[in-house]
Amino acid sequence: MKIENDMSTNELSSVISTMRKIHASQVNQSYDWRYSQLLKLRKLITENRNEIIHAVQRDLSKHELEFCIAELETIENELSMALSNLRNWMSPKQVPSPGQFIPAYSEIRSVPLCSPGVLVISPFNYPWNLALVPAIGAIAGGNPVLIKPSELTSNSSSLLKLLISKYFDDGAIQVVGGGVSVTTKLLSYGWGLVFFTGSERVGKIVAQAAAKTLTPVVLELGGKCPTYIDRDCPSDLKVVANRVVWGKTLNAGQTCIGVDYVLVHNDVKEKFCEEVKQALERMYTSNPKNSGLARIATVDQAKRLKSLIEEAENCVVWGGSEKCDINEKYVCPTVILNPPKECRLLKEEIFGPILPIISVDTDDEAITYINQMPGTPLAMYVFTTSSKQFEKFLCQVPSAAAIRNDVVMHFASPHLPFGGLGSSGYGSYHGKTSFETFTHQRAVVFKPCHAAFEYGGLRYQPYSALQEKAFSVLGILPDVPVLHTRKMLSFATVLGDVSLG
Repeated sequence: MKIENDMSTNELSSVISTMRKIHASQVNQSYDWRYSQLLKLRKLITENRNEIIHAVQRDLSKHELEFCIAELETIENELSMALSNLRNWMSPKQVPSPGQFIPAYSEIRSVPLCSPGVLVISPFNYPWNLALVPAIGAIAGGNPVLIKPSELTSNSSSLLKLLISKYFDDGAIQVVGGGVSVTTKLLSYGWGLVFFTGSERVGKIVAQAAAKTLTPVVLELGGKCPTYIDRDCPSDLKVVANRVVWGKTLNAGQTCIGVDYVLVHNDVKEKFCEEVKQALERMYTSNPKNSGLARIATVDQAKRLKSLIEEAENCVVWGGSEKCDINEKYVCPTVILNPPKECRLLKEEIFGPILPIISVDTDDEAITYINQMPGTPLAMYVFTTSSKQFEKFLCQVPSAAAIRNDVVMHFASPHLPFGGLGSSGYGSYHGKTSFETFTHQRAVVFKPCHAAFEYGGLRYQPYSALQEKAFSVLGILPDVPVLHTRKMLSFATVLGDVSLG
């Protein structure tokens, strides 16, 4: 089955209409509806695991285990957390009331976003993870979801559409295919939220389009994620190199939080570079083309990466452009030591298995180098045995996330928020943070309506000097705790015909 290349405006309107019906029925506000949809999604993954793996292999030639670690495991963890905590997340949260409000009962309710629901625009590099993890949060929040997957991974997109239509009733989760024209049409509608994962360039277009309908947007973008190898890095440089190489070559480098470039202190440069080369040999052999390395998504992207290598060919210490096979969308893992400052490798997000290594004399030089790069990193990785040194980088280098002595791993935790900062995006998700992103925090106050609680009409005009004094006194009253507020409301029922609801 091939996903449709385009959809008419009438077809899109019909899809969105089914989402509006879900909202209108109010069934999405219930725990049972949300829980049952999440169970269906778990069943979809469990029953079709092999078909999903084969689709990704046809798209990106990913190794089965790499796909399971980087995509399926994260989806399953997010589902487990949502299913286990949904009832608690949905429960109203009672909060204190200001003393001036006495008596009053205040709470925060997490409610679904506006109709028709959530639009998820997902990319090619992790076609299942980056489509379904946002959908899990959206469904947990009570929102119908429309997924627009990438047309560049057609096998995964087609299978996703087929399985979603098989396991879900119209309106809960749906998938539409197509390219730029379909995305443009979708963005002309108003949404509860648009969740976009992709490049900074396209993110700006999405944000501008959504602004026309005042639709809120979460942008999960990218950037150049730096790694610093301190002079006081962990003594086992083999482990350090293994982690850096894994973070660079995961999914053939097509990872927004992957290692983009490395800054290494001159005191450990030679040994680190040698360990990196050995790590590449261990993981991918001397002929990586026949290893488990994934392929680049398109021929054009492979051509771009090869040209990046060619600009710095004289600095290559492992790999090289001559070992790439563009027609096979294969780019050889390549290490480039101290490339020319003007080359594109040091200016653009690489998004491929090319590792520039730049030597520095001090940590301050590394900090200055990172801060002079364009944009705000989506992640920063620092290998050091010194907690003080790590704190220095945290204080002086802005980044959306940071890891000491490892790379990429934070993405897999449902207990940590994942999102950008500055040019790397805004908004976050994963775990409970997803539920908070895909719900509106509605303020709800109940106040008994009785003359006894008018306090002489203090808040009403015409105002007097006495009222001014009374308000100054009320302003210093402490907040009324939740339990006390409950007792006050019970007392209120005695004074008048007041219902607690």
